[in-house]
Amino acid sequence: MIDGWKNVKLGDITIKITSGGTPSRSKDEYFQNGTINWLKTGELKDCYIFDAEEKITEEAIKNSSAKIFPIDTLLIAMYGATIGRTAYLKTECTTNQACCAIIFNKEVANPFFYWKYFYFIKKSLIGLGRGAGQPNISQGIIKELQIPLPPLKEQEKIADILSSADDKIDAIVSQIQKAEILKKGLLQKLLSEGIGHSEFKDSELGKIPLGWEVVELGDFSTSISKKNKDNQITDVVSVTKYNGIVNSLEYFKKKVFSDNISTYKIIERNQFAYATIHLDEGSIGYLNICDIAVLSPMYSVFKVDFEKVNREFFYSLIKSHKMIKIYEHIGLGSVERRKSISFNIFKKIKIPLPPLKEQKQIAEILSTSDEKLEVLRAKKQKYETLKKGLLQKLLSGEIRV
Repeated sequence: MIDGWKNVKLGDITIKITSGGTPSRSKDEYFQNGTINWLKTGELKDCYIFDAEEKITEEAIKNSSAKIFPIDTLLIAMYGATIGRTAYLKTECTTNQACCAIIFNKEVANPFFYWKYFYFIKKSLIGLGRGAGQPNISQGIIKELQIPLPPLKEQEKIADILSSADDKIDAIVSQIQKAEILKKGLLQKLLSEGIGHSEFKDSELGKIPLGWEVVELGDFSTSISKKNKDNQITDVVSVTKYNGIVNSLEYFKKKVFSDNISTYKIIERNQFAYATIHLDEGSIGYLNICDIAVLSPMYSVFKVDFEKVNREFFYSLIKSHKMIKIYEHIGLGSVERRKSISFNIFKKIKIPLPPLKEQKQIAEILSTSDEKLEVLRAKKQKYETLKKGLLQKLLSGEIRV
């Protein structure tokens, strides 16, 4: 035992450990015009809670097991896919029955300190789950947990340090969000108005700058369908929504592709690929992580004539919000599933195309915006790594404060 720390049951340092409830959905008066926050476990994301997706009424509280929990309550998801996730109340809330609510005795326990502690032991907590299929943890298990009890002053100092780290990361996240909004606006303006144009002309796509033309993607794109027949190529890649084309094993940390990859398509450096049934989510990219690889037959592969189109400009265009809306429209299938967007459909999409020189200028402007975002994301990663190290050392007693 760490000098000055005690081992206690969680129930010994709390005022109450309980759970919420779900008012009857058949009663409109329980939800309609509700003003009281009502949380579901899906909203527990190891985060602060300032609001809830749904609200309930006073009538709902009177006629169900839902109850109002105070600020500084620690919530833990007890069931299903969200098991072990936490949240810390910054406002009064009610919850459903799958949320365990822990109200600490503040004379001996700092709630924020123990929120971070439960985040720290999440894997161990999940390991205590019982039941076939998805494990569950009960209030009883949580109440009987043996946990460390540092002196209250030490808890408060640790809480202050970790809170400061959270604030720093939150500030960077805010900067990233603002930069992303600015980039999105800049992207829309550049792809529709170009750079410094004062004269515009009518086109089938609306007004476009004089000197631009309306073309089909197929005017400079060609489908590729080479198969890995002899299994000579072993590097397998996947196309993702946010990261473009990635090494499958490195990205997913496990094997998600077939043992037999002889039917997989070959893709070479600077060629593009997209997921035919996930294009409306932005799952499109080009190969720049290696010279040659293979990917599942579910993807469409194509090459672009770079004498007509700048690579970075084209990539920004096909990932833009406006193009996503087009994919959504042409990819509409039945209610149950989306329609596959084959290359024959994809190549007929019409776009406004600037001259190659202006494409390069637009790509350079967007690249500068991307570089600023990458600096912020790297900064966020750095502080998250530092915070993780602090968490480990402070909550294990390796560093004393």
